[in-house]
Amino acid sequence: MLINPNVNRFMATYDDKTLDCIPPTLLPGEKEHVLVFQNKSIFHTNKYCWRSWLVEDQQAICKKGNGQVIHVSDFISKTIGQIKLSEDQIAQQIALPDELCLPTFEAWKITYPGKGFDVWWDLNQLIN
Repeated sequence: MLINPNVNRFMATYDDKTLDCIPPTLLPGEKEHVLVFQNKSIFHTNKYCWRSWLVEDQQAICKKGNGQVIHVSDFISKTIGQIKLSEDQIAQQIALPDELCLPTFEAWKITYPGKGFDVWWDLNQLIN
């Protein structure tokens, strides 16, 4: 990923030896830029089952395939961790009329894509 060198002056840096955060020197009216990363993971329901309880001489019957897909998408930042509303922001949202209130207070989204289930992760879901 290429970052414009002029943007770097708006971002915090870190000391090479101590890893202490060095905040940017900003002029009046300027704001710090913070990188936000999207973290996507896909899990399969049958993929991680390595043990089972069996009666003596009984053979395990393993399911074919990896099973149902679970897709988790989240947004994280070095400065605040998972992107979500603060308690004060949540209280403000709850006080709003239902049509103006946000549908969720966290940026993560879990979908169950596949035939007959949710659609695969797409741009519209990302924007929402």
